[in-house]
Amino acid sequence: MSFTETIYGIFFEPTVTLRTLADKKPYGGALLIFLGVTLLSILFEQALSVYTEHELLAMVPANAFWMINLFGVALSFFLLMVISGLLSLISEIIYGKFNAGGILVALCYASIPGILGPPLRYASSLAGIQWLGVVLAGLSMIWVLVLQVIGVRESLRVTTGQAILIMLLPLVVLVILTTGLIVAAVLTMDV
Repeated sequence: MSFTETIYGIFFEPTVTLRTLADKKPYGGALLIFLGVTLLSILFEQALSVYTEHELLAMVPANAFWMINLFGVALSFFLLMVISGLLSLISEIIYGKFNAGGILVALCYASIPGILGPPLRYASSLAGIQWLGVVLAGLSMIWVLVLQVIGVRESLRVTTGQAILIMLLPLVVLVILTTGLIVAAVLTMDV
C-alpha cells in the first residue's frame, strides 16, 4: 500500500486501511505521520496564539515557548507508546487478544484527520469567525476519536463495543482512583 493509497484509505476506507496497517505494522511510516501531524498542529497553534495575542506569550520568551512545545512532542510519543501497550494489555487480560504494535500503528495513522483542526481554526480566526474554527477543530477531533476506535477494533479483531470498553477502561480506573484519593485526603484533613 503506497503512501497516497494509505492517506486516501484513512479518509474514505478506514476499516480496511487500518486493518491492513495493523497487520503489516509499518512503524517508521506511522511514527513519521504522527510526528508530522503533531509538529504541524503545534506550528498552527503557535501562529494562532501570536495572532490572538495570547497572555502566555507575554510572560514566556519565544524560545522557551518552542522548547515547551518540543517537550510536548516528546511527551506525546511517550504517551502514544504507553497507551498502545496499555490498551493491548487490557485487551489481553479481558479478551485474550494482544497486538500492541498494531494498535501503535493504527493510533498513529488515525491522527491524520487531526491535522485539519488547527489550520481550520487559524483560518477561521483570520476571517473573524472564531466560533466556526472551534466547531471545525472539534469535529476533526471527534473524527480522530472515531478512527482510533476503528483502529483498536481492527488491530485486536474485537467488536466496536469491546474496543470502546478497552479504550474507556483506563479513564474509568483513573477517575475512580482520583476520586478515592480526593476522598481519602478530605477525610484525613484536620478540621
